[in-house]
Amino acid sequence: MHKIKIINCKTCGIEFTPKSDNNIFCSRKCFKKDYYHRCKGQELSAKKYPEFTCPSCGQHITLDFDPSKDTFRWLKYQCPGCSTLMINVSEQIITQDISKT
Repeated sequence: MHKIKIINCKTCGIEFTPKSDNNIFCSRKCFKKDYYHRCKGQELSAKKYPEFTCPSCGQHITLDFDPSKDTFRWLKYQCPGCSTLMINVSEQIITQDISKT
């Protein structure tokens, strides 16, 4: 007599009956989520974003996005110290080396 094996999904923890001995995910969605966190998530967490000094108030700022890829967000970005819009001082910032990645 063969016992039915029930295991927990590696991603979501739901109990399921695997179709083969190699299955550790309950669905393709859970497999893709795990793959993303293993492969893509490590690349994203290791990514460094630009740092610069605000020309108006002198505060050192580290961005949480890439201004070359997300230009709309960069144009609306305000300095946390003096609330100056970066679109107004972008020429002064370009002279700084903010491309440290």
